Amino acid sequence: MTPPKFQLTISDDLILCRSINGIKLIKPADISTSDFSYNTGHTVASLMKLPFNFYFLNMAGETLHMNDQCVEVCGFESVSDSVGKSLFSVSESESAQRLINNCSEVITTNKIKIFEENNVRKDGVSLQFLSIKSPWYDANNNIIGLFGCSIVLGKQSLSEALLKISELGLLNPSGFTINSTFVPNIKQGNEQLSERESLCVYHVCKGFTVKQVAKILDISPKTVETYIERAKQKLHCQNKAELISVFSKQAS
Repeated sequence: MTPPKFQLTISDDLILCRSINGIKLIKPADISTSDFSYNTGHTVASLMKLPFNFYFLNMAGETLHMNDQCVEVCGFESVSDSVGKSLFSVSESESAQRLINNCSEVITTNKIKIFEENNVRKDGVSLQFLSIKSPWYDANNNIIGLFGCSIVLGKQSLSEALLKISELGLLNPSGFTINSTFVPNIKQGNEQLSERESLCVYHVCKGFTVKQVAKILDISPKTVETYIERAKQKLHCQNKAELISVFSKQAS
């Protein structure tokens, strides 16, 4: 089954959100009205810059988008070369079938799953992976494909990758609680921001509006503004721009 035509092109500005038992890609303009459990704070563009293998596949296991690391590992010539192709194009048939079967299992069971995988490419290169694969939903909560992350064992940092994947909410198939989000401990002198204050400022630093932050944290916009004001006072900032600057420097 091929996804609707509008899904064949994945825009860089779409935001990755945890939803139901998987993920959704949501337009920035729709973030305040969309149904999701957790906004990862990553656009497709920022996600693709992470040093691990990320990919979006349609229901047939064909590539819709992947990052440069995944292109190199799979054996495609480029990102554009990978679009519309499956692993059968670059891997030994038996190896490709096993990997496609894993993808089908995720879609059939409608659950995030973790696999130990081995890919034997047609050029003879054999690589082992730890893969986390997730259902991908459209706005109507229909599964339209799969989002995956694979870590090449022995070549890419497993601990670093698992930390990042945990931040994305992909290690909790039953849902993601905002309290599990990694947010740095920020303090000025003896004044330390509370978890909620840090969360609010963190999302503002990501470019979200007060209303969007309220939607993400399931609180009122007025409460978000209160947390931001408290954070400004604790960090001795005169305005929001200064708050973002101070928070970003201390978080880096």
